[in-house]
Parts: sequence; structure tokens; C-alpha cells
Amino acid sequence: MRAARKLPSGMDPRLSVVDRVSARAMAEIRRWEREIGCPGKVALDLRAWREQAARMCGGGWRGLPPGGLQGYDMGYPCCDDEVPEGRAGLERAMRALSGPSRRELATVVRTIDARVLAATYGEEPTAPLWWTRRM
Repeated sequence: MRAARKLPSGMDPRLSVVDRVSARAMAEIRRWEREIGCPGKVALDLRAWREQAARMCGGGWRGLPPGGLQGYDMGYPCCDDEVPEGRAGLERAMRALSGPSRRELATVVRTIDARVLAATYGEEPTAPLWWTRRM
């Protein structure tokens, strides 16, 4: 994750920042987040997926946490009653992006996916919602 730092004046602190994604892809991600009314969603979903993957790979619960992601509150900056969707939210974001931006975000997501796939068994990654059925 990117270290906290002072943002340039006029920059919204709720905006997503994703390492290893170009400025052009970040601009497209931020446009999409504005369209859906939730700035920072992609970064929070990425954080949720990283944390879920760490738990899946290091013991503890497998797949979704007990009760799903409800109660797994990381707080959205745009709306307190929303919770991160994790991998499902990232999938939705990737489907909304153009090809080049989708590929860049997918590369970041695939590094996490690879850890989960190497440490768990179950549904193949070609199946819809495979990450919810890995043990």
C-alpha cells in the first residue's frame, strides 16, 4: 500500500490511489468512481481483497468472512452505510474500464489472486465468483 503523504492542494483525499497503475488508468478509475458516486471505492476494495487474501493464505477463515463482507467495515469515504465489496467490487470496476485501464488494474488484482490460488483449493478462477468458493 502507498504510504500516507500530503496531497497537493485541491486534491480530494477520498480519491483512489493504486500502485502500479498509470495516471491515465487512475483518471479513468476516478471518473468511474464519480459516476457511481463513491470516490475511493477501488482503493478500498483493493485493500479489502488484500486483507481477505492474507487471511485466506495465512489461516483463519477461508473464502468470505463469516456473514460475508457485511460487518467487515472499512468504511467508505463517500457513504458510511456501504462496506467494501473486495474482489467482487474490483471485478465490477474492471468491467467498467476500457481495455488498457482494465488490463492495468487486472495486473494488480491478479497478483493477489495468484497468492489466493496458490494457497487454497476449490473453484477454478474461470468460474464466476470463484473467490467465494476457495478453501
